[in-house]
Amino acid sequence: MADDPQVHTEHPQYYLRDGNVTFLVEKQLFRVHKYFFERESTYFRNFLTVDKYDGTDEDPYPLDVKSDDFANFLWVWYDSHYRCEDRPRESWLAILNLTARWGFDSMRELAIHQLERLEMDPVEKITLYKKHRINRKLLIPSYVELCKSPTLPSPAEAERLQMETVLRLATARERAILRAAEQGNRSPTSALLEDEELKTIINDVFEMGRDTGEDQQESESAEDSQRENSNEDWTLVDQPGVNGSNGSSSGSSSSRVKSPKSGSGKVSIDVVFVIRPLLTTPRSDFQEGRGVLF
Repeated sequence: MADDPQVHTEHPQYYLRDGNVTFLVEKQLFRVHKYFFERESTYFRNFLTVDKYDGTDEDPYPLDVKSDDFANFLWVWYDSHYRCEDRPRESWLAILNLTARWGFDSMRELAIHQLERLEMDPVEKITLYKKHRINRKLLIPSYVELCKSPTLPSPAEAERLQMETVLRLATARERAILRAAEQGNRSPTSALLEDEELKTIINDVFEMGRDTGEDQQESESAEDSQRENSNEDWTLVDQPGVNGSNGSSSGSSSSRVKSPKSGSGKVSIDVVFVIRPLLTTPRSDFQEGRGVLF
C-alpha cells in the first residue's frame, strides 16, 4: 500500500476527474489517463500491471521523480494551447530525462526537436546529447563553434567533455589551422576556415560514420560513468610544456588533463598533448594533418 492518503494533495492541474489511474509523486496525486502511458511505453505497460498497487487515490502508483518534472511531462499530452515554442528549455530537459528513463520514444524525439530550436552553450549541449545518446551528427555545429574559439576548453569544461572529446577537438583545430596555412593565410587559425570545411574535418576526426570509443562510453549507464569519473578520485591539472626554463614550449600549447588525486588507488598516466608550430613542422609529422601525441 502507498503512504497515508490523508497527507496527499491533489495536483492543481493534473488531477483530472475523469482520469482512470492515479500516480503519487512527492506526496501529490496525479489522476490522468492510463491510455497514453500504455500506448507509448513498454515500461508502463509492465508497471501498470503490478499487483502491489491498484492505481486508485487510496493506493496510487508511486513514481520516484520530481513533481514539477512529471507535470512538464504530462503537459505534452494535456496542453490546451498546442504551442511548444513557448515552453522554456528547463521543461524540455525534464521531458527529455523522463522520456529516456521510461522509453517514450516519440515524445523524446519531440523534446530533441525543440531543444534543437533553442540556443545552448556548446559544452552543455555536447554533454547533454552524449548523456542521452542523441544523434552525434546534431553536435557538429557545437564542435564547429568550439573549433573556432580562440582558446581551448577550460579545465571545468574539459572535465565535462571528457578526455577523448577534448583530444579530438584539439586534433580538429590543428587540422583546421594546417588547412588555413595551405590556403596562404600568413597567420592561420582554425577560425579562418569556412564552416563547411570545418564540418568536413569534424566528420572525419570524430568518425561520424562509424562507432567510436565515444559511442561505447555513451552507452554506459550514468551511474557507471559517475563512478569512473568521480571528482572524489580525479582532478584536472596543468601539464607543462616540454622546453624552456619555465617548462613552456615556444609556439606550442599544452592541454590540461585528468590526474588521480593522492590515495585514489588509480594508476597515474600523464598525457601531454602539444600542438606544435604548424609552419615549422614537416608535413609528414602531422600524418596528413592529424593530431600529434607526445
